[in-house]
Amino acid sequence: MVGQVHPSHRARVRDPGVVLWAVAAACWAALLVSLVSGVGAHDHGLGGPGAPAPAAVPVFVGSWVLMVGAMMLPTTVPMVRLFTVVSARQPRPAAARAAFLAGYLALWTLFGLVALAAATGLQVAAASWSWLDVGPRWVLAGVLAVAGAFQFSGLKGRCLTQCRDPRAFLYQHYRRGVRGGWEVGLRHGWSCLGCCWALMLVMFGAGVADLLVMVGLTAVMVAEKNTRWGRWMAAPVGVLLLFAAAAVALGIVPAGAGHA
Repeated sequence: MVGQVHPSHRARVRDPGVVLWAVAAACWAALLVSLVSGVGAHDHGLGGPGAPAPAAVPVFVGSWVLMVGAMMLPTTVPMVRLFTVVSARQPRPAAARAAFLAGYLALWTLFGLVALAAATGLQVAAASWSWLDVGPRWVLAGVLAVAGAFQFSGLKGRCLTQCRDPRAFLYQHYRRGVRGGWEVGLRHGWSCLGCCWALMLVMFGAGVADLLVMVGLTAVMVAEKNTRWGRWMAAPVGVLLLFAAAAVALGIVPAGAGHA
C-alpha cells in the first residue's frame, strides 16, 4: 500500500551498522580530500624529521580521529549492533549508546596521543644523540617486525576472541545507563586496542597519510574480527609483516614507497 514502509526497509534504517559504515565512508572521503588539498597533511611518522609544532597537535588529533573512524568503526559493527539491541529497554538508550561510542573513541584517541608523544620524544632524543637517529627505513622495519611478531602473541589471540564474540563480552561486562555505556565502550576499546594496536602503529612508521597502507590494514582488521575465517589470518599476516620488515631493512622495498 502507498505510504507503508516495508519491514525490511525499516530494519535497515534502524540498523546501526548502516550508520557506522556511512560514517566510516565519510571519514575515508574526508581523509582523501584533506590529502589531495594538502590540508592537514601532517604525515607525522615515527621516523619523520623534527618534532611537530604545538599548533600541529590539534591537526594530528583531527586526522587521527578520522583515521580511527575510517579504519576501526567497520571492525566494531557486530558489537555496536548487539549493544543497540540489549540497551533498547533501558532508560535513555540513545544516550547510553552515544556514551558507548564515546568511550571507544576516547581510548583510541588517547592511544594516538601516546604514540605521537613517544614518536616526538624519540625524534627530540635523536637530535641530541646521533646513535638514535636511525632514519625512517629502520623505524619502519622495526614497526613492521613488532606488528608481525605480535600477531603470534597470546594477548592478540585473547583480545581478538573477545572482539569476535560480542554476546560473551556483553554478558560479562554490560552495564545500564550512560555511565555503564561509557565503561562498556572503554572495555571494548581495550579489547580492540589489544588486538589491533600493533597494526595501527604501522601507520606511524609508514606515515599516517599513506592511504594504501590504511586500506590494507583496514581489510585485515575487519576480516580478523568479523569473518568466520578471520581467526586463521593471524599467522599468515604475521609472516607477511615479518617478510615486509626484512624487505624494508634490506632496502628491497623503500621506506616511503607507499606514501600518498
